[in-house]
Amino acid sequence: MRYLAQRLAQFVLVFVVVTFVVMAATRIGSTDPARDLAGGAVSEAQIELVKEDYPYLDDPLVVQYGHWLGDTVTGEWGQSYVQSQSTIDMVKTRLPATIFIGFWAIVIGLAIALPLGVYAAYRRDGMFDRVTSTGSFALISMPPLVVAVLLLFLVVTRFDTFPSVGRSLYVAPWDNPVEHFKNFFIPSLAVGLGLGGIWSRLLRADMILALQSDSVTMARAKGISPRRVLWVHALRGSILSIMTSVALQMSALIGGAVVVEQFFGPKGIGDRLIFAIQQNDILIIQAIAALLTVAVVLANFIVDLLYAVVDPRIRMARTLG
Repeated sequence: MRYLAQRLAQFVLVFVVVTFVVMAATRIGSTDPARDLAGGAVSEAQIELVKEDYPYLDDPLVVQYGHWLGDTVTGEWGQSYVQSQSTIDMVKTRLPATIFIGFWAIVIGLAIALPLGVYAAYRRDGMFDRVTSTGSFALISMPPLVVAVLLLFLVVTRFDTFPSVGRSLYVAPWDNPVEHFKNFFIPSLAVGLGLGGIWSRLLRADMILALQSDSVTMARAKGISPRRVLWVHALRGSILSIMTSVALQMSALIGGAVVVEQFFGPKGIGDRLIFAIQQNDILIIQAIAALLTVAVVLANFIVDLLYAVVDPRIRMARTLG
């Protein structure tokens, strides 16, 4: 219970600090918050409507944040005056696409990292290890922007299989698995390749140590098959670094989603965030920042819980603590 209380307190602290900083950033240089919130070049009638909806815009920033936080907790997320759309509707239509891009990017990254990292460690300093090491460094060196451009010109523009920007719509996997694959494979691949390169290097390093550990030596002495020793005993002791990196890479994953949504469809909250920043759509910016903060903190919390599942020693330490 104490552990959960500590994690909850950390979540609240991070959420408040990040969202307050975002609000302060949107107010820098603002002389008329009501006009900015309405979208800038609007009529006086529209500005008066904004003031009626948000009468606290002339109050100190801390007071404004208190009102916004209270509204957010109670589900009153406001609306975009630029596009005449409620924030809740924006989240419902935009968030699923970004979630699927992130999810499939993680799946692709793990599908690359697990076999490459395990066999590179097993064949340490061999030809396979040298080739995969070079390939991993190449993937790590290329940001999602570069990968997206390469995939756009080498794959999307040459084949009609995958839709390009403006030609794809959000399709759920349970509605049409084939169309879902076509729409999400390329943007997820653009993000997942770099993740696979990072995770394969981490896994290789940990697997080399695990294969030299006493537990693996004992498993071999018991006559356990080499395949089981490699994929069960050694991998289980090496997977914690991958789990940690998945949580730490959440912010990079979101940043990659923002990039690929500019090149491929369907459009998610990353694309909406760019438009909101361009139009100074303050409430949308704050809402998306809050969602991304919750996503990053929640991912770290879930990974912390999974530590105890993978390693019983961590579960025992938390119980004793």
